[in-house]
Amino acid sequence: MDKVLFAGTAVTREGATGSLYRLVHGQEWEKAADIPDDAAVQAIVQHPGFDQVIFAATRKGIYKSEDKGITWRDVRATPDPKIQFWSVEVDPRNPDHLFAGTSPIGVFESHDCGETWAPCAVNHPERFDIRFGASRVMRLAFHPTDPKVLYGIAEINGFMLSTDGGKTWNSQPVGLLELAKREELRNKIETDDESEGMFDAHAVTTTPAAPDSLFYLCRMGVFESRDQGKTFEDLKVRNFAPFSYCRDLRAVAGRPDKLYACFSIASRSNAGAVYTSDDLGRTWRRADSQMTAHSTIMGINVHKDDGRGVIAVTRGGQVFYTFDGAESWVEKQLPADAGDAFCAAMI
Repeated sequence: MDKVLFAGTAVTREGATGSLYRLVHGQEWEKAADIPDDAAVQAIVQHPGFDQVIFAATRKGIYKSEDKGITWRDVRATPDPKIQFWSVEVDPRNPDHLFAGTSPIGVFESHDCGETWAPCAVNHPERFDIRFGASRVMRLAFHPTDPKVLYGIAEINGFMLSTDGGKTWNSQPVGLLELAKREELRNKIETDDESEGMFDAHAVTTTPAAPDSLFYLCRMGVFESRDQGKTFEDLKVRNFAPFSYCRDLRAVAGRPDKLYACFSIASRSNAGAVYTSDDLGRTWRRADSQMTAHSTIMGINVHKDDGRGVIAVTRGGQVFYTFDGAESWVEKQLPADAGDAFCAAMI
């Protein structure tokens, strides 16, 4: 582990910086000079096979670093300036194969390690009329053993599925609609539809400990599906955490039965916490009790190889990280001019 940390921010107030920040543990944050101050960084991913390569998905394109985040370049993923990139994932079976999620809803594919990109066929229409415009593909995930199956989620637009290796993607709303019939899972904020909460998706992940399962996180909780989204089981995180807004979820390297998640009160709030599960979400316990979040925790990430490395970021710019599996934590506030923080990573 290099003990280098990253955080991505967006312009959410006048004069704020929406870019990428890099921190060598023990030193100070530095803003990436090669990424615009209004790019809005939504995802940061270290390549699983090439340690020096890192990708940043931004609302102004995909940026690639080949020196562990010191310098960056725009790969010009699309000539269309209206397309924003909100997620990027590397195929665990093929180091040259990547997918990226966009807003408006779409998926792009690369076969040359992110140098060139082409759009995939996506049939996932907007379900709701939301005030901030088009929905966005927040996360993509690969089936651990079946290369034909991939999963995707979109904020306030639910779950989508590919069964042909990512060439085409289709909506899979049935399981979510069934859950939304339950009184405790009905919720609306942006619309008049009480199924909205179940479709407000923020993360999806998989693990080799349960290869046919996908773990779907939306603002209403964490849910497991074993049949590609046709049905879901509520893992009932509210039984363990006094929070009502679920934001991010990660599986842990070397510990396939272990998950980390971040929970808060609302999209904008004055509280939040990191929780962990050692049994694939059946039980949860707080992992960061020595830390105090003063705003919603918007993102969490884990080191790609060392499961002891975990990092979380709050909307207000607090960055919490641990190198010892949550035994101890370090807090490092982003600079005052940083916009709201949405994502983080460590290498």
